[in-house]
Amino acid sequence: MLTKGFTTAFIALLLACGQTLAQNEVEEVWSVLAAQSQASGTFVQELFDEKEQRLERSSGRYAVLRPGFFRWEIDSPDRQMIVVSGTRLWHYDIDLAAATRRDTSRNNEFTPLELLAGETADLRDRFEVQALGPLQVRLIPRFAQAGFASVDIAWEAGEVVSMDVQDRSGQMIRLALTPDPNPVALTAEYFHFVPPAGVDVYEPSDY
Repeated sequence: MLTKGFTTAFIALLLACGQTLAQNEVEEVWSVLAAQSQASGTFVQELFDEKEQRLERSSGRYAVLRPGFFRWEIDSPDRQMIVVSGTRLWHYDIDLAAATRRDTSRNNEFTPLELLAGETADLRDRFEVQALGPLQVRLIPRFAQAGFASVDIAWEAGEVVSMDVQDRSGQMIRLALTPDPNPVALTAEYFHFVPPAGVDVYEPSDY
């Protein structure tokens, strides 16, 4: 049921500048993630196969409140909602009028979205960081529970604007995020989901 000659002196100078830039990016990504206590806006999500052919495209809205709250609303091509509040995850398929409730504390798999909603202090030791360019890095997990091979993160004005997630099968999910220009303050109540009347509710044990 249900989304990468010159003179010796000049070369040395370039290398020195490049190393400084790389170090800056490596440190800055953690500062950006830590400072982003909340975020909201619109997204476009695209799925590509190993030959870089696009397979799917969806769009909608997102909201994040650290730590542990996440809301992902797909408006097109179909209507779905994923809401995480602490250890509870809801996946609501609006068109099918069905919702699935999961306890995330029973699932050890780490997802890329936890980089936006999780505790930043716990993430540093779990990832290798490679600078890709100005305001862009690649995070490579060092732990087996990660459900992906790497994720490229880019940011502007202190906010994450894109995430390219490479899974272990060769497919890639590309997320383009457009933060709200005048965001409203988010509270935990915004991430409290109650299935509407008439919606079928399932638990993983129901399958």
